[in-house]
Amino acid sequence: MKTDPTSLVTIRGTREGVLIVLGDGEWNAVLRDLENQLARPNAAAFFRGARVSVETGNRFLQEDERVALERVLAKHNIHLGATMPTVAQAPAAHVERNEMYTRQNGATQVLMIRRTVRSGQTIQHDGPVVVYGDVNDGAEVIASGDVLIFGKLRGVVHAGAGGDNHATIGAFGLNPPQIRIGSHIARSPEEQKSKSRGPEMAAVREGRIVIEPWRV
Repeated sequence: MKTDPTSLVTIRGTREGVLIVLGDGEWNAVLRDLENQLARPNAAAFFRGARVSVETGNRFLQEDERVALERVLAKHNIHLGATMPTVAQAPAAHVERNEMYTRQNGATQVLMIRRTVRSGQTIQHDGPVVVYGDVNDGAEVIASGDVLIFGKLRGVVHAGAGGDNHATIGAFGLNPPQIRIGSHIARSPEEQKSKSRGPEMAAVREGRIVIEPWRV
């Protein structure tokens, strides 16, 4: 989709779908620019049926900013998938695009991350997330579905972020400072943070988060 070179927002097609790149201007100005581009006559056809990811520049979206972004997209019948900082502008706090991809599983888009999520990185995705690597202390993964980590979890994870209390969190080593599932929250006791007990899964049972063996 052709965009004005002076625009704060760039929209382009990729092999995975459509990528929206947000510039580093004032947030409301960025949203207005995005709104103007989505209102163009050819935009509806360009986005129809596409998987949409958003690069957010140097900013990590706060909850109210993400809601505002989703609201602008929803006005044009566009569903937000993954959000991530821009690779070129945030080298210390990103997961590179070529290490991230979505896979269709029925009607659900699963975000696959083929590397460790490092301290300072935040991953947000509307759907399940699978990490082939560790989630380090200081990193955060937020997903509306399950979060499965084929490595060690030392960071913060929120599964079922849209309110799904049936979501689960699985990891080969489960030592996070905090996990959330739907509306439930649990913190690791200090004496357990350094212990490794093998693959484990967190799930909500009878109104609280419990840890069980994860048989993978």
